Amino acid sequence: MSNLDIIQSIINPDEDFIWEVTGSIADVKYNPAYLLLTIITLGIFLIALYFKRIFRTYVLTNQRLIIITGIFGKTIDEIELFRIVDSRTIQSFIDRMANIGTIVVSSTDQTGIATMEKIPQPYYVRDSLRQAYTIARQKKGTVVLENLHM
Repeated sequence: MSNLDIIQSIINPDEDFIWEVTGSIADVKYNPAYLLLTIITLGIFLIALYFKRIFRTYVLTNQRLIIITGIFGKTIDEIELFRIVDSRTIQSFIDRMANIGTIVVSSTDQTGIATMEKIPQPYYVRDSLRQAYTIARQKKGTVVLENLHM
């Protein structure tokens, strides 16, 4: 069963699909260490890196962030958007050159922190995620309380 089949089977009829994204290996061409490891291992490093990044899919709907991982077996984790507390983007110099980055999502559910590694166009992806969780909070009437120290 492909990720597309899984996505179609778990998205509810009242749910709007926003985007699907996987990790990228665009940083390999800018990182000499990756190129060296690829040459030394006769390409096995690059293949392993590709599989590690491509077999983790992130799907955003208007209700939840779905994380699908695995090659043969699949693990599906879902974060209800109204439970997302914060998100941030992290980019190294090489990531900036390759226009990829890591997005860290903090939530109040069992998932806690979800890390979306080496995502293309990370600022666009994070901003659309932020817009979606802001709208979901408004619809649910959810208010995020900061830790107040008195």
